[in-house]
Amino acid sequence: MKTTHCMPAIAVSIALFLGSARPAMAAESDIALRTKIVSATVYADRAQVTRSGRIELGAGSWKIVCDDLPQAFDEASLRVEGAGAAETRIMGVDVVTLRGRIAESPRYKELKGKLERLSGRRDTLRIELGAFQSSLAYLDDLAKFPFEKGSSKLATEIFRVQDWKNVLEFLGAERVKTNERIDGHSKKIAKLSEEIAWIEKELANMRMRDDWSKRVAVDIEAKTAGPLEIDLVYNVGGASWAPEYTIRYRTADEAIVLGYNARIRQSTGEDWSGVAVTLSTARPQIGAASPEIQPYYLARRMPRIMKSTVDESKVRGGRDKETSYDLAQAAVAPAPEVFEAERPGADLETSSFAATFSVPKRIDLPSGADPRRVLILEDRLAGALSRHAAPRLSQNVFVRAAASNTLAVPLLAGIADVYVETGTGAAAQSTFVGKVALQQIAPGQEFPVPLGADQDYKVTQKLEKKEYLAKEGAATKKIRYHFVVALESFKKEAVPVKIQDRIPVSTLKEVRVTSVDLSPRPAEQLENGIVTWNLAPAPKSKVEIRVAYTIEFPGDWDESMLNLE
Repeated sequence: MKTTHCMPAIAVSIALFLGSARPAMAAESDIALRTKIVSATVYADRAQVTRSGRIELGAGSWKIVCDDLPQAFDEASLRVEGAGAAETRIMGVDVVTLRGRIAESPRYKELKGKLERLSGRRDTLRIELGAFQSSLAYLDDLAKFPFEKGSSKLATEIFRVQDWKNVLEFLGAERVKTNERIDGHSKKIAKLSEEIAWIEKELANMRMRDDWSKRVAVDIEAKTAGPLEIDLVYNVGGASWAPEYTIRYRTADEAIVLGYNARIRQSTGEDWSGVAVTLSTARPQIGAASPEIQPYYLARRMPRIMKSTVDESKVRGGRDKETSYDLAQAAVAPAPEVFEAERPGADLETSSFAATFSVPKRIDLPSGADPRRVLILEDRLAGALSRHAAPRLSQNVFVRAAASNTLAVPLLAGIADVYVETGTGAAAQSTFVGKVALQQIAPGQEFPVPLGADQDYKVTQKLEKKEYLAKEGAATKKIRYHFVVALESFKKEAVPVKIQDRIPVSTLKEVRVTSVDLSPRPAEQLENGIVTWNLAPAPKSKVEIRVAYTIEFPGDWDESMLNLE
C-alpha cells in the first residue's frame, strides 16, 4: 500500500515559526528515520532528490522524525511517500528548525581535531626555530669576540694561525647548518599556517551556515503493524548539468559520430553515494505559466531632471537618450547539430515538455567535488557532406555536414570538440581539429556541422595583374584588377567544392565597378557582390577561376582615398 503527502506552503511557514521552540532531540515517543539518497533528477539549476528509509511500525499513531535533509532544501517542494506491508495513512508533514548541532557533526569534529594537531605541531616548530635563531646569534657573537676591543691579545698570543683557521671553519660550517635548519622550519611553519588558516575558515563557514538544521516530522496513523518504506522527495539548489559534445568525422567511410556527454556538478551540502541519477532538459527556472502580453499605450514623457551643469536650453524640446538592449542576444538562438543516436547506456524518455536521460550506472559525487562526466548518447549522424572554400580568407578547404536532429530529444547549447579520424581498425588515428559552439537544437531541426579542413586540397588566390587604364590627368581614373584562384585536388575521385569570392560593390555615386569578367561562369552572383562556384576537379588535377573587374573614380581623387585592395 502506498500513501503520499505533499507539503503545503502554509504548513511550512507555521512549522518554521514554531521551530525554535522545538527541542533538538526527538521525544521518546518519536521514531527516528534514517535515510539515504537513492536517486536524483538533475536540472540546469537544481535537483530533485529522493531519500529513502525503512521503519517497523505497530498499530496506532506515530510521529516519524528525520534530520537527514540538507539545510537549504525547498520546504514547499517536500513530498512524503510511504509503501509497505503496514496499512498506513499520512496525517501531516511538518518542518521544524533545530539549532546548535554543528559541533556534533562528524565533519566538524574531524576538522576540529585536525586543527588542534596542526596547531600543536606548529607551536613545536616555532620553539625549535627560536632555538636555532639563538644558536645563530651565539655563533655570530663568538666569531666577533676575538676582535672586540681589549681582546686582541687572545687573537694574537693565545691562538695560533692554524687554530684560528680551524675556529673559522667550524663557525662557518655551523652557520650553514643552522641557516638550513631555520629555512626548513620556516617553510614547514608557513605550510602548516596555510592549512590551519583553511581549516579555521572552513570551521567558521560551517558555524555560520550550519548552526541550525531542519527536521521533517511526519504524523502517521497505522491500522496494521508491519514494515514501511518512506521516501522524502524535495528540491534543492546547487546542482546542475551541462552538455558537452564530441564530433568525430571518419574519413574512411565519411561518417559522422556524435557523442552527447553530460557534466554533472553538485554543491547541495549532501554527498551522493551510489545514487541513481536522471538528467532532465526541463527548465523549471522559466516558470510554468506563459507570459501575458500587455497593451501598449502611447503617452507623453515627463521631462527628466537634468544636472545643473547641463545647458537647460539644449535640454528643452530634445529627446531623452535611452539605453538600447539587443533582445535577440538574450533569447535562445536557433541551434546547430544532432543525429540519430543508439543510446549506449542512458535510458531515454521524451515528451513535449522535456526529455530525461537515466544514467545507467549509479554514481558517487560528494558535495563540492569535481564534476562527473558521463556519456548519455552516441551514434552516427545522418547528413550530407559538403566542402567550402573562401581563398581570399583562407587557403584551406573546409568540410561541413548538413544534418538534422533525428533524435527525439533536443541538443542543449554547449561546446563540441571536433576530431577527424583517418584509417581503420588498429591503424586508425584521431586528430583534434578544433572546437565549435552548438546552440540549442530542437528535434527535427536542421543545422550545419563544421568538421575542419580537408587536407586533400590546396587552394590559393593571388593578384595576377593590376592595370591603370586611364592616362594621367584624365577626368576619370580606371584601375583594372585580375585575380586568379587555383584549386588543386589530391583525391582519388572528383568531389564537389563550393568556392566563394567577392566583387566590390560601390556605395558612392562617384565610384563605379565595371567590366566584370568571371571565368568560368559562377553558379550564383548576389547583389552584395558575393560570387559562388561549384567545382569538382578531376582526381589529382587543378582548376582555375579568373576574376577581373575595373574600378572607376574621379580623376582628382587620390587612390588612397578609397579602400582599394
